[in-house]
Amino acid sequence: MKGKRRITQVRYVAVPAFLLLCFAFTFDPPSSPFEVRRVQGDGFPRSGLADAWGERPVQALVGAIRSVTAGVGNASFSELDAETWRIDNPCAARAELGPRYARRPNAQELDPYPEWELVLKEYSALHRTCMRSVGNVTEYFLSGATTSNCKFLIMEIEGVGLGNKIALLISGMLYAILTQRVVLLNTNSLIPSTICEPFLGSSWLLDEQFPLPGNNGWEKTMLGSWAGWESPIWKSSKYFERGVDSTKAGKDVAFSSAVKVEFSDPEVKRFFCDTEQAFLTEPTWLHFSGCLYFLPKIFAVPAFRPALEAMFPDPSLTLTYLLRSLMFPKNNVWEQVKQHDKDLFADVDRRVGIQVRFLYGRKVYFRGASKRANDHVKQCVAENNILPSIVSLNPELQSSEAQSGQVIRVLVTSLHTALTEELLRMYENHRTATGDTVKVTQLTQRGKQGFSADEDIMAMVEILLLSFVDELLVTPLSTFGGLAQAYGGIRPWFVDVKNDDHSCVRAQSVDLCYQASSSRYECPHDPDVDSKEIQSLVPHMRICLPIEENYGVQLVSPNHVP
Repeated sequence: MKGKRRITQVRYVAVPAFLLLCFAFTFDPPSSPFEVRRVQGDGFPRSGLADAWGERPVQALVGAIRSVTAGVGNASFSELDAETWRIDNPCAARAELGPRYARRPNAQELDPYPEWELVLKEYSALHRTCMRSVGNVTEYFLSGATTSNCKFLIMEIEGVGLGNKIALLISGMLYAILTQRVVLLNTNSLIPSTICEPFLGSSWLLDEQFPLPGNNGWEKTMLGSWAGWESPIWKSSKYFERGVDSTKAGKDVAFSSAVKVEFSDPEVKRFFCDTEQAFLTEPTWLHFSGCLYFLPKIFAVPAFRPALEAMFPDPSLTLTYLLRSLMFPKNNVWEQVKQHDKDLFADVDRRVGIQVRFLYGRKVYFRGASKRANDHVKQCVAENNILPSIVSLNPELQSSEAQSGQVIRVLVTSLHTALTEELLRMYENHRTATGDTVKVTQLTQRGKQGFSADEDIMAMVEILLLSFVDELLVTPLSTFGGLAQAYGGIRPWFVDVKNDDHSCVRAQSVDLCYQASSSRYECPHDPDVDSKEIQSLVPHMRICLPIEENYGVQLVSPNHVP
């Protein structure tokens, strides 16, 4: 009986305590400087720019950017200031990278997009003016101030490879420009060790004391997640969407001025809706994290599309323009690129790049995938006349025998050496059908991916070297190869490392695939688009090729023929 009584007492005490704990998570947190209470009813605009586009959407965007800059106050910036900033932030690639692509005999030259260049110039002024006006961003954030005209987008990126970092970052930067937000980057991203400061007269780096959303807060625990507890400062996209629903239903709702959105799987589908974007004009602070490239779907937001299409007449090249305008390698990185470029490509007639990445680490999978990749690469280059075939397998033939054709340099980038060894065996001592000489090079073979600054620097070097080639073969889903194709403006060949149905497939676009993205709108407050297929409303949007992803979307050229 005593034992039973003790058990009963424990249950009697534990159950109410558990319930009280759960209730504590579900109650609204106390008000704070980051909480803004709105009047009852839908008092938000449809979009910050939707009513102003008219027939001149770029001019409307420029006007919106200038209005923010003008509203901040006077922040003079002279030519002497600009020159001083350039000395303090040297970046030779800013002038030297573009001409490297013009060397290619069959390269498609990028026409200047003056509308994009104008918008970028005005946004740089906004970034500079806001950063000079606000001063210490951390102190400004902690004060909960909303007196400035400036709003911010915090990008927290770490724990992934350089390709994923840049793909997410460049997506966020385009969004920041469209919504007139100052984009800032956490120093732990390691991006500052690789990429130049992008905005004249300003810095995009957060100090290390900035209170990023905690990864170890109660809201991250299983109990906190189940109970729906939210950080007292940074509110999740789900919390934000519930506020939108309540406000649209005519309720008086308190909105946070600090909202976080994660770009991973599962997708935050309602982020790409006009109504949600109209509400997102209100928070002073947005925080983006994750690892997925989401730029294509920004074109799906009806309010953004007119300006985007005016700035980028060929939407499939949007990423290419952004990379060549904003993502320049720092001088120490660029010097390595130039030296390797000289050593590899100075005296060759054609350049071929091959990038192979295995997404799974199990040895059994790697053995099978590696053999398949080697076989498919050889089959792909032969079937598509990328590399010449071998007409003699006589091992007595010496490589020193003169051949009358062109010199072709093959650059292989991979964590492993199996493919390079296979190609060397094919071409090193054997004559080709065309008389061409094929030289094969691999700069690194680390065996596994790392996440240090040194590894990011070498990754950037190899990405840019791959982007200089005439023909490119890449592995599906790899943002490493994807950035090379985008920097170079190259429509690559995807090597199939999973199936034997085909060796390779030509990409439908220069653009990357937004992986794990729905191709259908989920916009409950926008009946004109809700539940419709995005590609039925956005003519330059397509579902990614099956070899890349089971579901996802990407941008294609207006002249694209399926």
